[in-house]
Amino acid sequence: MRNRNHSEATDEQLLAALAGGEEAALRELHRRHAAAAVRFAWRVLGDVADAEEAVADAFCEIWQKACRFNGASRVRAWLLGIVRHKALDLLRSRRDGLVTSLDDEEESLQDVEAVSNPQDEVIWRKEAERIARCFETLNQAQREALYLAVVEGLTVTEIARIQDVPPGTVATRIYHARRKLRDCAQDERNPRHQPMTQRHE
Repeated sequence: MRNRNHSEATDEQLLAALAGGEEAALRELHRRHAAAAVRFAWRVLGDVADAEEAVADAFCEIWQKACRFNGASRVRAWLLGIVRHKALDLLRSRRDGLVTSLDDEEESLQDVEAVSNPQDEVIWRKEAERIARCFETLNQAQREALYLAVVEGLTVTEIARIQDVPPGTVATRIYHARRKLRDCAQDERNPRHQPMTQRHE
């Protein structure tokens, strides 16, 4: 591997090289997976800076534990499992002072700048805000499971290893998450009119 271009190596080969002390293998793994790792950590922590810190800690651990990878799952699933543990550790350590950021526009509306029609831009923005609101109605376990399945394309078995639960539990979380999102989307499009009540402060 030392004489081979790391960009041509598989993830498994990179981990083997990393276990042998090749720092270039870690850089290539980071290039391939860091963006996905930060997105996932951000979904757990709600803050980009905290997500980047968790991912940095995770890659330090990957450097130390590369030799422990046993091939039971894909490298990305194994890596995201480490990221999740680091993010949860950070979340617990900062829970009292954690302020969750709901600034989804930067990631969700990257394509809006290309929209020339102001009316279309308003529609895109409202749709992104609606999706973000609905996503936040899910509990953390459901958000994780749905994100890993839909965005990262992991299997139920791989997600079960990351969340340390039986595959059936993951399947149930994804099912309920999809149903909640569907119901929320319907409610957002067709809001129920509640009778107005006057409140006295």
